[in-house]
Amino acid sequence: MSIEGAEQPEKQKDTQFVGINGEITGLGFSARDAGVRTEEQQGIVEFRIIRNDKDPNHMKMLIDLKNIIARQLPKMPKEYIVKLIFDRKHEAMVIVKNDSKIIGGICFRTFESQKFAEIAFLAVTANEQVKGYGTRLMNKYKEEMQRRDIEYLLTYADNYAIGYFKKQGFSKSIKMPSDRWKGFIKEYDGGTFMECYIHPKIDYNNISNMIKAQKERVINIVKNLCINHITYTVPDELMQRIKNSQNEEGMHDLDLVLQIPGLKQAGWTHDEYYELKKSKERSFNLQCQNIIDMLRRHKSAWPFLEAVSKDDVPDYYEVIKDPIDIKTIEKQLQANYYLEKETFVKDVLRLFANARLYNLPETIYVKASNELEEFIAPYLAALKDDQSRQLERTHVGGKTSEKTSFKGSAGKQKAKK
Repeated sequence: MSIEGAEQPEKQKDTQFVGINGEITGLGFSARDAGVRTEEQQGIVEFRIIRNDKDPNHMKMLIDLKNIIARQLPKMPKEYIVKLIFDRKHEAMVIVKNDSKIIGGICFRTFESQKFAEIAFLAVTANEQVKGYGTRLMNKYKEEMQRRDIEYLLTYADNYAIGYFKKQGFSKSIKMPSDRWKGFIKEYDGGTFMECYIHPKIDYNNISNMIKAQKERVINIVKNLCINHITYTVPDELMQRIKNSQNEEGMHDLDLVLQIPGLKQAGWTHDEYYELKKSKERSFNLQCQNIIDMLRRHKSAWPFLEAVSKDDVPDYYEVIKDPIDIKTIEKQLQANYYLEKETFVKDVLRLFANARLYNLPETIYVKASNELEEFIAPYLAALKDDQSRQLERTHVGGKTSEKTSFKGSAGKQKAKK
């Protein structure tokens, strides 16, 4: 008697709170709950618990809910939907809009002795989806189950429903002891078994306001610990002295830079600057090494792995005045020769330019060159030049180096016999 389908996934992109590592927290959907909660307070919608108790109004509502579920779950046998909706062991929480229209609901069964409830169906009519009714419905349902001293919600979700249930706090990791539910609910092939723990101290009816209050409290604590809200003005004289201190490599006098109002207050020191510089250098070198490794592993890299032997190709160095190979590039990287993206990219592109300059267009060497350049070009374009000198130019107001173009930059060299 478990779920084979549920409310179709919400298609609209929703603004969500994202965790520190980029994970989706689901908290962004609290805004949707708040919107429907306002409608509920205004009397536009209400949530009712009904069952097959022979009440004509309840029977009509159950028929309307059955029709919505059948439309939203077309693969579900209609006889099975009818069987569960009108089974007197099952109940339904329906969303009633404007005191007459059923726009969705949950069909469920509770097992009081085992302290869990099973969700059989959940659906919201198509033209009312992506408005928060599904989220509010689940929170109202959790509130009702909490009132009945239910600890867990269980369901079998199909592939279309898994995303919805995850947003509502359900997990594929089952914590409830199996001896409490096995033998009470039927297992289904093709469905994903999911559970949600009903916390006894969470006010599910007021969860959007609770999350809002928690968020505001955290923001206020952070504000008291930082000075981001303070604006400092840099004197024109100091800015001019900093610009005049720029040397040939584009670096500025660090002592002058640290006189910029707000930097010391934010905790910047000489040591932190040099530590940041080292970390940026490590990051840049790691990116370059990854590109070298990808070049070396490619099936078309074999002509470029090592320097061309003068014994094998006597006239090579008469034609190619600026030779380069992957092994040489790697050695130069390890020797910290590449201080910026432009220099590294030029050396990599020279691999292909030299191949086209020395070899005829129809040779396997030019073919390998074209394949390898096409493969590596996106990675070169994505390479981030975050060296300390580039960083200083950006922060102090100087100009950054020009971007290097990858498309056809090497292909313009003429082949030579």
